Amino acid sequence: MTAPWHKVVRDIWRERTRASLVMLAIAVGLTGFLAVLSTYAILQRELDHGYLATNPASAVIVMDRIDEALIAATIARGDVEDADARTVVSGRIQTPDGSWRRLMLFVVRDFDRLRISTVTPEAGAWPPATGEMLIERDAFQVGKTSIGAAATVETKAGGQHVLRVAGRVHDAGQAQARMENMVYAYIAPATLEVLGERPDLDRLYVLASGNRFDEAHVRQVAGDLKTWLEGSGHVVRRVDVPTPGQHPHAVIMGFLLLLMDAFGAFALALSGVIVTNLLLAMLAAERRQIGVMKALGGSRGQIARLYLAEAGVLGLGALMMAVPAGVLAGRALSRYFGVLLNFDLNSLAIPLWVFALAVVIALIVPLVAAAYPVAIATDITVRAALDASVNATTFGVSRLDRWFARMTQGASPLVLGIRNSLRRRTRTALTGATLACAGAFFMSALNVRTSLMTTADRQFGAGTYGADFRYAFDQHMLMIYVFLIIVAAVLASIGGLGLTTATSLNVLERRRELGVLRAVGASPATVATIVVSESLFVAVAAWMIAVVAAWVIAMGIGAVVPRVSLFKNGLSISLSAIGIVGWLGISAAIAIAASVAPAIAAGRHSIREAISYE
Repeated sequence: MTAPWHKVVRDIWRERTRASLVMLAIAVGLTGFLAVLSTYAILQRELDHGYLATNPASAVIVMDRIDEALIAATIARGDVEDADARTVVSGRIQTPDGSWRRLMLFVVRDFDRLRISTVTPEAGAWPPATGEMLIERDAFQVGKTSIGAAATVETKAGGQHVLRVAGRVHDAGQAQARMENMVYAYIAPATLEVLGERPDLDRLYVLASGNRFDEAHVRQVAGDLKTWLEGSGHVVRRVDVPTPGQHPHAVIMGFLLLLMDAFGAFALALSGVIVTNLLLAMLAAERRQIGVMKALGGSRGQIARLYLAEAGVLGLGALMMAVPAGVLAGRALSRYFGVLLNFDLNSLAIPLWVFALAVVIALIVPLVAAAYPVAIATDITVRAALDASVNATTFGVSRLDRWFARMTQGASPLVLGIRNSLRRRTRTALTGATLACAGAFFMSALNVRTSLMTTADRQFGAGTYGADFRYAFDQHMLMIYVFLIIVAAVLASIGGLGLTTATSLNVLERRRELGVLRAVGASPATVATIVVSESLFVAVAAWMIAVVAAWVIAMGIGAVVPRVSLFKNGLSISLSAIGIVGWLGISAAIAIAASVAPAIAAGRHSIREAISYE
């Protein structure tokens, strides 16, 4: 091992406790980033794969009536590969508790020859007999029913009738029943007569021949079909052409996951703050060493490479911890969204490009974070470096500092802790900003939900949680709630580690000062109280900032919420008291946990050891 690498290893080993905290902080941020990125890669692949397995229709033409002859004539066209007919009847279904849920009945022409926009049987009968229906698996929770049960359904034209729930199916092409607060059911055409509805099929499902993934080609085929049908005397009411090969919720889900990735990258950037804090303190302590290296002929570039190498080693250590955790978290998150979005995951394999990007990020973040401290520390003359005081601080220079010092003379340990936090303003600000971001996202999740419920209560009356629109929109927003809570948890972990690192650095730099306090009569408990007070001050200050930021975020989300029937008058922004008080408690717990070890260390050293420390 060369002398430079020997120094790199020795420096990291000497600061092994704080270096471990830094690696853990980077690993937490990298784990979150890797988990979200792998989830994005898995879900994008599996969602489209599951949707394509249903052989989705290229176009759906809503018209007056469809018979077997028309289907045969449509298939005979050169621009059509296959065709089928269905109809959809809207109504409602009564749950066992007497409440009603919206119902969408899909009338399938022939269950035994289902080729387009297929559904998959999972349990019970297939196909359903006359007077029976199959229910989509996600809709059982909405309808609160079970296989074999009898359910009362009501349609606009036919009134109320009882149908038997014959089985369970999976329809990967439908929006989630829980999100829509709607029951999807599938019946045979003969059941229409039981319901008092006309037995006509009016929706022509078409598979375009040629390139079915070329939207322009599909639209051309749909347009030609419309012209042909109208020329044959049919009335065409509507032509729907979905984006070829893309699940209806793929865009929304992709946007959400990309947004999560952006915040994962933000968490990584915040973890770099801890690297900056550690290296600022480490390089301040090694100014004399830097001066000696310069006096012996070391160039600024050579010295900078030593400390950048240390940052790179921290990144590699973090990568080794983050990869297995990120893979497990990504697969767990994928399974969760798979259940939430009601589709099956055939493979949880993560593409290689995800790991390659994680390696690059793991090296870039600590190097970028180290660039500023290294540039400052190496841009110093030999004389200035050899004369530098390790514990130099700018506290007391400004009028505000001198005023605060006078006001806190002889004050309690709590006030002394606050004053000590102000000595390293940059370190305190960076650490507090991380905790404030975590609190802002945590409170925003609860604020947004509280605002949605308040708006719904204004619209429907207090306590009407069963209102369809209220429940459905709440379910649609569930992914956003979960996302904000996950981001808050990641940032809180990073903030807690950052606070631990900052507090331990503060204790190390003031070891002599704390020894003097012990010499003049302060007990170890008093010294420990001062250290804990520093962390509590940072946490409470961050909480105050987070409350304001959470309100701003809630206002921003409220501004982009669509003014649908539930929110036609806009979103009533309400702050969640549970979120505000809860995060204050969480912040205090993080502060105490982060300062316990440094506080014990501060009171454990003897007076002689503390005063003689250099």
